[in-house]
Amino acid sequence: MQLIWLRNDLRVHDNTALAAACSRGPTLAVWLVSPGQWLAHDDAPCKVDFWLRNLHSLRQSLDALNIPLLIVHADQWADAPRVLLALCRQHAVSTVHLNEEYGVHEQRRDQAVQQALRQADIQVFSQFRKVCYERLHLGLPSRVSAPAAQARLAIASDTVPTQVAGFETPPDALRTLWPAGEDEAARRLARFVDEAIEDYPVQRDLPAVPGTSQLSAYLAAGVISPRQCLHAALACNF
Repeated sequence: MQLIWLRNDLRVHDNTALAAACSRGPTLAVWLVSPGQWLAHDDAPCKVDFWLRNLHSLRQSLDALNIPLLIVHADQWADAPRVLLALCRQHAVSTVHLNEEYGVHEQRRDQAVQQALRQADIQVFSQFRKVCYERLHLGLPSRVSAPAAQARLAIASDTVPTQVAGFETPPDALRTLWPAGEDEAARRLARFVDEAIEDYPVQRDLPAVPGTSQLSAYLAAGVISPRQCLHAALACNF
């Protein structure tokens, strides 16, 4: 069994770790709920709400691919090695796949998880920055297609929480400004490329004009990838 550990990569399109996992065999997905760590990082309630809403959208996409999504509680990232090891043992996972994150605490967390899993003979594959740099020198980095649907597994997806204790649900007016899902991110990218990209140098600093892509939140949560944005931007130059 393969396991994709989702973090800030809440998408099925152009998700290198997800594609790698699915290419090797039956795949499960997991996302950790870590309220203690989020509070320590001073993550805003609207940020957590945006994660949860996008996770709900992602679960629908994963369901269409027959990839179960498991929601596991690990209050602090220090709990991640123990929690993930238990999950791997429960489902006979042989390999964990992840897209690398570069924050200090994120790196320490991943190193601890990798050490714990490898001691249990469970492989950990991450997508390395070195590979990205090598591909950039070879030319425009290609996007990764969403995986094909796999055979249905006898494992049910967990319910995605609508709220996490310690983080209030933001007002509907704010949530309406930032709809969830890959389709919404793609729509914003298409609008920016079609209507605003040529005037961006002039309009980006005008508060009354929607001259930016308004994609920052989607990029931060990994609902859309930098490669997808790069391809769209370059395509409009031809």
